Amino acid sequence: MPHRLFSVVLLAVLCLSDALPAYSQRTNEIRAGRGGVEYQKERRGRRGSEYKSHRYSAIDRSAHPGIWTLGAAIGATYNWQTRDAGYAYDRAYSGAWGAHAGITGTYMVQNWLSIRADILFTQKNYRMDRMRTDLLIKDIHSDYMCHYVQLPVMADWTFGSEDVKSHIYTGAYAAAWVGGNVNRQTIMQNDERRSRYEFTPEDNRADGGLVGGVGVSWDPLPYLRVGAEAMFYYSMANTLKKQAIMYDTRYNNTIVIGISTKYIF
Repeated sequence: MPHRLFSVVLLAVLCLSDALPAYSQRTNEIRAGRGGVEYQKERRGRRGSEYKSHRYSAIDRSAHPGIWTLGAAIGATYNWQTRDAGYAYDRAYSGAWGAHAGITGTYMVQNWLSIRADILFTQKNYRMDRMRTDLLIKDIHSDYMCHYVQLPVMADWTFGSEDVKSHIYTGAYAAAWVGGNVNRQTIMQNDERRSRYEFTPEDNRADGGLVGGVGVSWDPLPYLRVGAEAMFYYSMANTLKKQAIMYDTRYNNTIVIGISTKYIF
């Protein structure tokens, strides 16, 4: 019995001694890999430029469909009205500058086509000068500041290189006239007053029409896009409702020159 027990123990020791070198060799290989050049390179890659490059390769300057962008836009507007003033020969209307700001976003359908939608605050200002026909001199000078909330939806046709792109915009918009101010100067009486614009039943506060323009953009970083653009908003809604006696048509034409910055998701 002791002899058989000794034989079993000896056999187990021999088997263990054969397995230990292979296990030790495998362990050393793993440790060498974890602590050696390849593992360290992998760690540096995850924390350094290699990892960042790999991370952003999926959105490489927004070069792939399915990419979203969201950002802010600001700029200046120049608005004038296309009018048929009927018999109001004593009044002359001209354009005026204003401001423009809002949120802009795009969704890329193809590499050359995106859908763009904005939510904008846009001023559609104009100027009115009234003449005294008996004296043939200017009597009243009025500056109208008209505030609109505007929602354009456009197709963004994109051309160019990986970093710098050209854009052509085509689409339509809807807008609402939400308020305004009037700065009226009476020249003969040397009086100037600024007041809030009071809406009347004749005012048409709904607006809409066509929009088009051109732009250029640059991606300085894989997740950032900056751009400049010029847009034209052609209103198809008369700012006055149809009158029973004299139909005074007033259509806004608005040029927007602006810049934007967007985050690429």
